[in-house]
Amino acid sequence: MKKVLIFVVLMLAHLSTYAEGVDLNCSPAQPICDNCTEYQTLFPLEQFSENTGALDIEADESEILEEKYLLSGNVEVNSENLYLSASDVEVSSADSSLLAKGNVKFQDESYLITGDLLSASRDDNELIATATNANYQDYSAGLGGANGYTEVIEKTPTSVLLTNSTYSLCPVDHNDWQIDADQIELNLKKNRGVAGNATIKFYGVPIFYTPKYSWVLSGRGSGFLTPDYSTYNEPGQNDDAYSLRIPYYLNLAPDRDLLVALTYMSSRRFIYEGKYRQLIAPKISADHEDSLYSIEAKYLPEDKITGLKRWLVNFSEELDLSDKIHLSAQYHRVSDAKYFEEIARTNTDVKTLKSSLKYSYEDKDNNLSLMILTEDEQLVNAGTPAYTKALEGSFSKTLNADQKMPIQVDLVSTRFAHDTATKESGTRTHGNVGISRELNILYPKVTPRASVAITHYSLKNNPNINRTVLGSGVDVDFTVNNETNLFGYKVNHQISPLISYNYRAKKVQGNIPLFDSSDKYDDIVSFADLTSGERYTGLDRITNANDVTLSLESTYREIDASEDDKDLLSMKIAQTYYTDDEVVSDTANTNYETRKSYSDIAASIDLSINKFSLSSAAQFNPDTSKIVKRTNTISYNPSSRKFITLGFSKTGIDGVVTETEKLYGAYPLTDSIHLFGGLDKNISTGITNSETTGVAYESCCWAFRIAHFKEDNSSGGYNYSTGMELVLTGLGSTSSPLNGKIEGKIPGYIANLR
Repeated sequence: MKKVLIFVVLMLAHLSTYAEGVDLNCSPAQPICDNCTEYQTLFPLEQFSENTGALDIEADESEILEEKYLLSGNVEVNSENLYLSASDVEVSSADSSLLAKGNVKFQDESYLITGDLLSASRDDNELIATATNANYQDYSAGLGGANGYTEVIEKTPTSVLLTNSTYSLCPVDHNDWQIDADQIELNLKKNRGVAGNATIKFYGVPIFYTPKYSWVLSGRGSGFLTPDYSTYNEPGQNDDAYSLRIPYYLNLAPDRDLLVALTYMSSRRFIYEGKYRQLIAPKISADHEDSLYSIEAKYLPEDKITGLKRWLVNFSEELDLSDKIHLSAQYHRVSDAKYFEEIARTNTDVKTLKSSLKYSYEDKDNNLSLMILTEDEQLVNAGTPAYTKALEGSFSKTLNADQKMPIQVDLVSTRFAHDTATKESGTRTHGNVGISRELNILYPKVTPRASVAITHYSLKNNPNINRTVLGSGVDVDFTVNNETNLFGYKVNHQISPLISYNYRAKKVQGNIPLFDSSDKYDDIVSFADLTSGERYTGLDRITNANDVTLSLESTYREIDASEDDKDLLSMKIAQTYYTDDEVVSDTANTNYETRKSYSDIAASIDLSINKFSLSSAAQFNPDTSKIVKRTNTISYNPSSRKFITLGFSKTGIDGVVTETEKLYGAYPLTDSIHLFGGLDKNISTGITNSETTGVAYESCCWAFRIAHFKEDNSSGGYNYSTGMELVLTGLGSTSSPLNGKIEGKIPGYIANLR
């Protein structure tokens, strides 16, 4: 059965008509034979005559017979939109027709034809050409489109009819694949091709037959997409299971489509799938995205192992009601917590499914934003319950934004919920007003600031809590700029020494629940953490402060660099000195924890030159003179088919040190073959989080890929799977689940073969 399915995949692969990930607003045709070094035309293209409405004729001999012109010997006929050469040509002035015999070469604005015999005439001033025992080629795309052999070809401005013909989108004389059919109609007006009694051949071997086959000539259209075949292990059941997914794409309208698919899992039975998408409105401006929504559902009526119904539902909507108002809706649910691990097998690292509804208003001209949000979650793959925002409303406004003393006003109220009944729940309302003013001195830039934060907690199981925190500080910025050279580049060098002082009084907060706060220092202490003056995420903990932060940032940037370009070199270092020996604790029912008089030193360096980049961040403990936490990434990225990224990290959470190494890359063995792979491994435990290896072949007109995956299943073992695809270029392109899985496991890799 498995061998049969592999053969079926190869047979069905040609049926693809377009990618699943198509842009509903714009769907350009897939180029044919992109970068084909062996591209050629049936014969060298000729220049059409510049004589409007006339024929330029050359021949060794000519004879006039009544209303006919008989031409023989190296005959050439040229006009403003037609070229013809042959051994003999008969031209009729009565009906403006011609008949060519022997070594015929015909060229119009889109097609080349060679054959034994060709006739051409005009009907309502439209050219109709018919040839026998002919080779043909559509060169209108500029790269050599459809070509093949036909016993008879009849061409009109809107259609091409082929009898007993072959059809291929490979280069001329390099037809790795082709369609053999009794009759093929290429309807240019309807943008469709239809073949009767069609056989698909791959390297001369028949791989598929159908009495009738239809496909889209260019752009987006209905039809079968590239099938997905994979093998996988089914723990405790079958270590050699397989799945086959056959998708069908329906182009319902320019602004909507529907994907249906049937997946057979040998260990689970059939899964039915549907995904509908609709473009609501195109983007309002360059700062916005298209307004669209999609709904996806997958259904397994009866799992062969569990006997249960298994399903998935995804809904997404992004809608711009105006240039200021946006509505976003997300709904994600599965039938059970093990769905991704046991059925999908593509998202086994997902722990929660977030659903949300958000209404937002943003007026950039008046520095005003409003937002209303509600969210919910479902736990999957042994996820841990967390607080969700049952309802949240926020307001943000900058007063005097264009003045030297801006006032920032923020207000947010959130009702937190938890699936665990013993967990505290309630509503937190937080307001903050911050003011700053740059002093009118030449150098350095001195900016005093002050803030007041007022928070009210209305709790379900405990008395209400009120908290007011006053804050103040001053920033002294010694930034200087100069032009210089770095690595041969003309750059602007900005060096920014900064002294920041922060003050906030102690406030008892151990009785406040932890809805969304955590200690940033549990992971690596970064430059941004220290310079922000905020130790905690969220709003449940506002740490006391009476400290000074010293930081230094040095940046080299090309003078003519665009906004999206990276800095050539950026170096940062920072350390904070404390006068308070106690700090607000992030542990419930604990008010304060002791700390030393200074922080660890946070430093980072980022280098980006041409295709090479390096990023390193470290946390240095002055007491032990050791680097306690660090992350390092080095990358060389000439293209999506040739790159390598090596990463290493060492972090400590709750005293547990974790070392992780990551390796991603792709490498071309030849112009057509490339390898790709990725490794994410926990060095501390020896567990491989994920491992991906694969090879892809991409020729001028077809592509093949096979990828193998190894993933930690969090149960002391691994899940294994292997996927493969065959794509016949021009009959389809791919955006399959295999694509998404590869790109998710190998950052920087663009998986789409065609």
